[in-house]
Amino acid sequence: MSRNKSKILRVLLVLALIPVLILTGWITWSFHTVPVQRPPRDFPASASLYDFGNVLVVYYSFGGNTAEVAGRIRDMTGGSLFEIETQKPYPSAPAIYIVSRSELKNGNFPALKGTVDDFSPYDIIFVGAPTWWFTAATPLFSFLSKADFKGKTVVPFATDGGNYGNFFVDFAKEARNANVVQGISFTSVSKTDVSVLDQKISAWLEELKRE
Repeated sequence: MSRNKSKILRVLLVLALIPVLILTGWITWSFHTVPVQRPPRDFPASASLYDFGNVLVVYYSFGGNTAEVAGRIRDMTGGSLFEIETQKPYPSAPAIYIVSRSELKNGNFPALKGTVDDFSPYDIIFVGAPTWWFTAATPLFSFLSKADFKGKTVVPFATDGGNYGNFFVDFAKEARNANVVQGISFTSVSKTDVSVLDQKISAWLEELKRE
């Protein structure tokens, strides 16, 4: 009899864990925090630089995916990089899911190590972050709350695991005095071949040049 009870308890435990595992996997997918490992970049200036004038690429990255895209945009445009960094590091998964959800719910966004005080030297500003809970990662909201773009052209970009949600709508609402143009999302960066990623960025930059 005791053996049967033990088997039943094990079965019930497994059944109870299934929804938890599914939820954890779904959140991880939506956050898209898998770190990327890429070979060194090699973009010949004569062949692959796009002249947008003086370019600034601002980004926040948690798992490395947004940093990867930001670096390649910088390389292709000859721009400068500014990384958004939080004063306190985020915990690893799954704790970050709870923390970031609370930040979004309460509007209590993280303090940053620094920001950009003056955008006047730049002709165009690319701003990117990962998608968290179907909107922009909270450190980006911290950055936007202190930024005044003063009429500059601002181009948002996101990384996600399959659904960027309201990222661009929310970005446009929070980007003060910015001329926000159509952005783009890069899905599953860590699973995307380098050449494919470069082609997508190049095609996007070509389109921006024509606008």
